[in-house]
Amino acid sequence: MRSSFHPARLTGSLRSHRVHHLLTATTMLALCLTPFSTARSAPEQRTLIDVEMTEGTNMSAALSPDGKTFVIALQGVLWSLPVTGGKATALTPASMDAQEPAWSPDGSTIAFYAFADNGFSVWTMAPDGSGLKQASETTEDARYPSFSPDGDNLLYASDGAGGYNIRSLALDSGEYRQLTFASETGYEMPPAPYFRGAGNAVYPALSPDGDSMAFVIDGSEDTLVVRDKSATDTHRAVFSSATLGAPLWTPGGDVLYIAGLEENAAFLARVPLDGSAATKLVEGMDVFPFRPSLAADGTLYYTADGGIHSITPEGKAGRNVPFSATVTLDRTPYQRRAYDFDNQAPQKALGIIDPVLSPDGSSLAFAALGDLWLAELATGTTRQLTDDKFVDLSPSWSPDGKRIAFISDRGGKTAIWALDVASGETAQLADTEAVPNSPVWSPDGKEIAYLADSMIAIFLGGTVNVLDVASGASRVISEPIFGPSAPAWSPDGSTVAVYHRRPISSRFREGHNVIYLLPASGEGDKLMVSPVPGKSLGRRQFNRPAWSSKGDMVYRIDGQLWSVHLSTDGTTGTPVEIAGAGENPSWSADASHLVYLDGASIKLYDAAKGSTRSLDVQPEWQRALPAGALTIRAGKLYDGTGDSYRENVDIHVKNGVISAVVAAGSAPVEGELIDASQQAVLPGLIEGHTHLTTAQGIGLGETYLSFGITSVRETGTDPYFAVERREAEASGRRNMPRIFTAGPLNEGARVSYGVSDTVGSVERAEDSMRLSDELQLDMYKSYVRQGYTVQKRVIELAHASGIPLSSHELYPAVANGIDQMEHFGATSRRGYSLKTSRLHHAYQDVIALISQSGMVLTPTLALEARGDSVEAQLATLRKLAAAGAKIQAGTDSPFVPHGEALHRELEIYVQAGQSPAWAIRTATSDSARYIGAGDQIGTIAPGYMADILIVDGDPLKDILALREVDTVIKSGAVAWRKSQ
Repeated sequence: MRSSFHPARLTGSLRSHRVHHLLTATTMLALCLTPFSTARSAPEQRTLIDVEMTEGTNMSAALSPDGKTFVIALQGVLWSLPVTGGKATALTPASMDAQEPAWSPDGSTIAFYAFADNGFSVWTMAPDGSGLKQASETTEDARYPSFSPDGDNLLYASDGAGGYNIRSLALDSGEYRQLTFASETGYEMPPAPYFRGAGNAVYPALSPDGDSMAFVIDGSEDTLVVRDKSATDTHRAVFSSATLGAPLWTPGGDVLYIAGLEENAAFLARVPLDGSAATKLVEGMDVFPFRPSLAADGTLYYTADGGIHSITPEGKAGRNVPFSATVTLDRTPYQRRAYDFDNQAPQKALGIIDPVLSPDGSSLAFAALGDLWLAELATGTTRQLTDDKFVDLSPSWSPDGKRIAFISDRGGKTAIWALDVASGETAQLADTEAVPNSPVWSPDGKEIAYLADSMIAIFLGGTVNVLDVASGASRVISEPIFGPSAPAWSPDGSTVAVYHRRPISSRFREGHNVIYLLPASGEGDKLMVSPVPGKSLGRRQFNRPAWSSKGDMVYRIDGQLWSVHLSTDGTTGTPVEIAGAGENPSWSADASHLVYLDGASIKLYDAAKGSTRSLDVQPEWQRALPAGALTIRAGKLYDGTGDSYRENVDIHVKNGVISAVVAAGSAPVEGELIDASQQAVLPGLIEGHTHLTTAQGIGLGETYLSFGITSVRETGTDPYFAVERREAEASGRRNMPRIFTAGPLNEGARVSYGVSDTVGSVERAEDSMRLSDELQLDMYKSYVRQGYTVQKRVIELAHASGIPLSSHELYPAVANGIDQMEHFGATSRRGYSLKTSRLHHAYQDVIALISQSGMVLTPTLALEARGDSVEAQLATLRKLAAAGAKIQAGTDSPFVPHGEALHRELEIYVQAGQSPAWAIRTATSDSARYIGAGDQIGTIAPGYMADILIVDGDPLKDILALREVDTVIKSGAVAWRKSQ
């Protein structure tokens, strides 16, 4: 199936001054037609900013056959540029994310690949951008196009037949031919949660005579191979390196040029095909791994160091090609949601974890606010089953209804426990080596299936295990799975089901969520089942499959709940829709009722009647604030602003809020006096990028507090677990930092992490924002495979809701008004980043877009510093800081240690040449402002929450002193003391 863009989308241009205001309706129409701006339905005051780019990060360039024009791929847009350089003209809409252009031999057509309609596809257009047409199938990802020498065929790599293979498309007839196969390249489906691609055939290029084909096979090293075009299994390797780009044939067909990378170095190589040694033509530069271009006079062009460079026919460094490309950014401000951290009005709990019906269907058990609760459905009354400081999660009824299995750290570490419903007594069922999650009782009551952390936390990976209740012994029945769901039992107890990610290829980590059937014995074949082939199920992690006693499996897809009969051999019946929106379902024992969550509601579905009602059984909570007063006497006070201390001051606190900051002893001491007269006092730290796992228990919160961290920003997690953490902290039930959360990672048709959700359409985006609003999430995370058209709508919805939106991507997200960007580098759907090169350099385009837009960047350099040099990243940070960019400190824990990593992050900033005060502000006042709570936290001043850190030493002189934490105060109460 092919589709085309309407020509109107490519017309129109916007010429403007540095900043534009008060646009007319006519101008707004032009904005709808330009690829660089957020379209609006009605005239309103907008703030538009022009940004000129004169360098490109990971840009590619293709020279036309007549040698007159380059087409460059810069920040996801294809631009036309005279070979002499100058002003570039945009050819493609920014929303397409167009990459790696290639010219037809006669110069009449340009091919490229783009991210459109939820996947990568190959497109063609005329050199002026007209005639835009999709060439490849829409059911697969297709990339890296090149033309045959006669221009009749288009070659590209597709993942439609198991890994990436080379295909040929006849442009006249539309007939496809597969040219490589897994048997030739050695491709195998990756078994592990994390993997590196191997056996994928990419970057095809036919020789000038059309008889031979060069391509790259990825692996632990990428290998450039050559073979007869039609003869499979006959290729010969001619060159290898850690990473290789697309090869270029010389006119004589006896040499290939190729760009690539080896350890900490990039190069451009000349590879003879007669067996003689390859020659590195360019070394010591940041060469981008894309196909070079060869002019008729023998000049070789390539991209590196942010520009277009050349080598003369004599092999000397040639001229550089200057360029300028201008984009317009819509940076219109909006009203942020207000926080009120001293509001103690009663609130209904929204963080409901794993609601489950009792075997007789009369009661509902669930976790909330750190404890287990039981609701009687007939009366609507709810009572607390556990009431302590420990974390109790994920209840599961025994088949006889007498006990509830759950996860708790009440024994000192997280384990599987059981609660006797009649007596309320608890007993530990097993002492597992790894942290357990999500226990589910077998139909006969003799076993419990559960997950066990296998990679730091279940967020990264886990195994499925079965516990023998009588003996306490466990067996592992699965390999490590990337972010699995909770388990479900088949009616006969022979099989356990979880949601699993099935990768489409080993080259990219994204795939489809499917049902994974595991023999409960641990012996026998495992099956992957997709109720809707070719389509991903919804979020895996903490989102249970529900397998009824009648064999009906309820699953989530596109936000909806569907039921299908599922046999243990993987055969399925006809799916039936249960609910238009919902998640985390659970059947009653007799399959008559289904309970599930939908935002702020708990829903109960009656299978016989086909009707659904809401259950009003959630408990209420109130914000916990200390009554009374507190005085902190500070020898040195850094209030989170400026660059210096105030000395010898008293900080007065009443009911959790700072009431005054005065000279020491100038006013009577109120309440307890904490003497820090020989110490430094500063605001509690804010961790700006982390992923928490509740099952790690109360120890995780105490770890953060021990490093002086009083607030955390979670940038991707299960929304209900995140809200449970937020409410447990706010209510005083759990001693941990204050929580700001994004909820899930919102992707497209393909997903990666267990907490990734499928939000690949505008309709799904609108429903995901409804969920965000109902759960009062603090931000929205647009993730790797969410397209720019959907993302643009999400930005509008998020801003209307008063919350910021963040993603990994820079442009055109920043043009559409995105607020924040995570990581210097990080995962990209392209396989390479447009923010930083493979050697970790960022160029003028990135610096200008970030700094001039005013977007917020969370670098996560502690993550990038794991055993590697960060010199290039330090240079980027220096450029950004000099340009006035907004930086928020964050780390991406648990990939790096919770708590400690934030200190490492700040130390790296100082290593880059920033002052300790500058670094501290990125984790205090600046971070609070970017979160949207800058008038409540992050500063020590009257009216702010009393989040206060006391340290030994002088952190404004030596950032390492920030590690010397003595006392941590959160909301006016001592949350951690070194002496304790």
